[in-house]
Amino acid sequence: MDPIVVVGAGVTGCVIAARLVSEGYKIILIEKDSRIGGLAKTFRYGDFIFDIGPHRFFTHKKRVYKFIKETLRGNYNIIPRRSDVFFLDKYYSWPLRPTVLFNLPLSTSMKSAWDLLLMGIRRNKKSSDTFEDYILKNYGPSLYNIFFKEYTEKFLGYSPSDVHSQWAKESMRRTIIDERIASRHLFDMLKLFFKFRPIRTEFIYPRGGTDIFCRNLAEEIISKGGEILTNTSIKYANAFGGKINQVYINGAKIDIDRIIWTGPLDAISYLLDVPCDGLEYLSLVVFNIELKSPIDKNFQWCYYGSRDIVFSRVTIPPVFSKNLAPEGTGSLCVEITCSTHGELWNDPQKYLDRVKSDLLKVGLIKNRDCIRKIHIEKIRNAYPIYKLDYMQRLKTVMGNLGKFENLRLAGRTALFWYNNMDDSIENGLEVADDTVKERDEILIIR
Repeated sequence: MDPIVVVGAGVTGCVIAARLVSEGYKIILIEKDSRIGGLAKTFRYGDFIFDIGPHRFFTHKKRVYKFIKETLRGNYNIIPRRSDVFFLDKYYSWPLRPTVLFNLPLSTSMKSAWDLLLMGIRRNKKSSDTFEDYILKNYGPSLYNIFFKEYTEKFLGYSPSDVHSQWAKESMRRTIIDERIASRHLFDMLKLFFKFRPIRTEFIYPRGGTDIFCRNLAEEIISKGGEILTNTSIKYANAFGGKINQVYINGAKIDIDRIIWTGPLDAISYLLDVPCDGLEYLSLVVFNIELKSPIDKNFQWCYYGSRDIVFSRVTIPPVFSKNLAPEGTGSLCVEITCSTHGELWNDPQKYLDRVKSDLLKVGLIKNRDCIRKIHIEKIRNAYPIYKLDYMQRLKTVMGNLGKFENLRLAGRTALFWYNNMDDSIENGLEVADDTVKERDEILIIR
């Protein structure tokens, strides 16, 4: 049996490889980075531990939940969700609760309350497919203007009128999480939180960092005869008759059964000479900051919408797990989105002073002397960008790649899919199931 090559050792790739190797397949899992984990990797600097932002496990799917717990082997805590949003120079709990209307400036409170009333009246009003129209219809102009508009422009680098409404829908689904809020807009959020018992959302968080999930899967893959090659990528692929027959890895030509690709969509398109025009990813520079003393905030992460603040999100690792920073110290993971062609990506050191100043401005540090050390990490292809025409462009690319019968795309990056880790895990399990089912059907026919 020729091997199955799984490209990308992030969450999806590791799940697929682990499931298939347990079914007797010969698996080669390759990763271009020096270590596995993908967007769910963890950085360790001595006793300070940082994920890439607020990673955590949450799902209502029984199979996915069971797989997560089995993979973590009991090495996890169950923690309540605590997230905030910062606008108009104040912190508010997120998702927004009814009390936020009373904490805003009087004029803004009155406008927001009026927007909420009109939302109920104009529920069925038609709108375009833009992010802007979706937010205006479901959140009203007041919240759009004081938070969503500026945050989106800063985060994505595009005007909300040039971004597809699917970005708004997925963004709210990812941040709200509770699946009982079917339409994901402010009106339903407020109805939910007016109840006597507000919903308590709890996460699974691995002790010692999110990448323990992938590291445990990697141990399983190797123990069952699979290969994991880091610092490795496919340099060339030989395709004939609508099938990829050979790939070149580390200078060697390998006959393969199939490729399961979880890496960037544009990379596999380039490899197979398929146009991938107009689909862009957003990259990320994170400033992992060691502090001499703990933070006096208790949120796990917070969104910052104002352009006057350089970062868009900050995570406090010790609120996820106390062992992510030494006792008596603290830490912050500061995220700034960017293009790989911009100044931030190419010279992030220039932003250090701005990051420190803005942390002071929002009250996350008391003075610059409390900073012990700052580590800068670059993360490519962190988010797909849902521009207004992305669906048609994606359909075209997927159609062209679909002509290769033994190529399967999976995961967040390959599917150009803004998702959470539980979605990636579920997708990985489904891809593995389909592969096994296909083999069994062939064996039955033979």
